Amino acid sequence: MKKILSLAVAFVMVMALTVSVFANLDLTSNASGTLNENLSFDIPAEVDVSDGATVTLHLKGTSDNTTVRAYLTDAGDVGRVTDVAYYEVTGGAFDATVDILIDYEGGFGGTTAPTRIMLKGQDSSTPLANTTFEVIEIVNADGAAAPAETEEPAETEAPAETETPAETEAPAETPAETPAPEAPKTGLALAVVPAVMALAAVAVSKKH
Repeated sequence: MKKILSLAVAFVMVMALTVSVFANLDLTSNASGTLNENLSFDIPAEVDVSDGATVTLHLKGTSDNTTVRAYLTDAGDVGRVTDVAYYEVTGGAFDATVDILIDYEGGFGGTTAPTRIMLKGQDSSTPLANTTFEVIEIVNADGAAAPAETEEPAETEAPAETETPAETEAPAETPAETPAPEAPKTGLALAVVPAVMALAAVAVSKKH
């Protein structure tokens, strides 16, 4: 029973960690109304923007543009450290999730951690046009990899039952002590004869 409870607690802990790792970070509140200009906002502190990290950005909305572009940069928009992610607009709408790789040495213009998320129209001369964002979210916000599945430890085999030692046989009964041999009756008779003879001699001497 204790083992089952331990496994259940471990499972709940793993599930809690999984929820934490794979929670999406909703940034939709950074856009309001219809946009006819570029949109940028601060990257939340919990997002990993270190060199080599990947930010997975999900955008959904409507636009008069043919494409919506996104990338990570600095506050002045001169230190871009990622390539540009493209969200194609089809039928006036877009809905896609794109991985954005951070590379400090990629020759994009920036060499340090980015601080802003930049959303723009299809090219440098065309800002967002009549654009709304229904969803702006970073998937796997903390940037942590999924935890490796831990294998359940193999159940240890119950120790082999030790055989109970065979009952030792009770020691054979020691033979009863043999009684000391009785003195032969002839010995007693011989011992009495001299005494009788002595008494007889005393009696004879008294008569005389």
